[in-house]
Amino acid sequence: MKRILFRGDAKPSIGTGDLMSLVNLSRYFEKDGWEAFFLIRGYEAGITIMEGRGIKNVTVIDPGCSLREEQESIENIILQKNIDILFMEITERRLTDYALPSGVKKVCVNFDGLIPDGMDIVINWDVEGTTWFDKTLYPGTRFLVGPQYIILPPDFDKGRIAARIYAPTPQNVLIAMGGADELNFTRQVVDTILEDRPNIKITVVAGAGYLYIKELAQALANAGTTHVVKQNVNDMFNEYMNCDVAVAAGGLTSYELIATGTPAILIATYDHQIARCKYFQDSQGWARYLGYRSYDPKELRHLIKHPPSPAKTNIFDTQKIFEAVNELLQ
Repeated sequence: MKRILFRGDAKPSIGTGDLMSLVNLSRYFEKDGWEAFFLIRGYEAGITIMEGRGIKNVTVIDPGCSLREEQESIENIILQKNIDILFMEITERRLTDYALPSGVKKVCVNFDGLIPDGMDIVINWDVEGTTWFDKTLYPGTRFLVGPQYIILPPDFDKGRIAARIYAPTPQNVLIAMGGADELNFTRQVVDTILEDRPNIKITVVAGAGYLYIKELAQALANAGTTHVVKQNVNDMFNEYMNCDVAVAAGGLTSYELIATGTPAILIATYDHQIARCKYFQDSQGWARYLGYRSYDPKELRHLIKHPPSPAKTNIFDTQKIFEAVNELLQ
């Protein structure tokens, strides 16, 4: 049996996208008979994600442990579990800070252009990813670069997406502002929508790192509107398919909205999301982008009543990542 070790984290300051993308990718390997292992630091959001999804083979290390102690944990798991592939997605520090072990193939998701020696595959799904790397410096590394390499859950039903029917008048708006949303744009968007007292159901999906869930639920209850508030949802596909329009941040959720053909209104909550949101709007016409950490409330309310046209083409293919990693052992 082939074995892969995923190393990633989730907490408010870095969001939940790193760890969630690795969890999603692990499903592709498990479907092919691989055994997946995880090493995470013991941040509450990360533990919540793993427990909520029933992930097995999880090693949790102290959040405050040193980099050296973390590297020792990686090496111990590799030796004890006979790991074939080490797969890392770390944004809290540079991957070049690590002294990566020998004896295993190494894969990473990288967004700073700084790549450790001996990396076999580098993945970057940013829309400007081709500008990040001087590939001539890494002749032994394979690069999977571009938005087509976003890591999507394997259970997205392409047939159901293709047959999707859109309501002439929106009845359900989905709000999904990221796994942590430390700046609480979720509440800002909800308050903006409530100002119009709309005759529409509001569905809020908050991530595992969102800290304001009780206050949000109380505000919606006080407003007397039809609403549902959920947190750490396992099946986002059905949330996308059951809404008529979605308001979201420009993180992983924005890719998933495009992939499911969901009419999408995007707000960049971090500067690295700006180019992505503009690409989805200006280059592809797949979404409407309202701005970076600000938006026109009237425009938002108008777009909820009159949603943008959804994407008709799906360029994303996570399966190619699995195939590339699998080839390392052939």
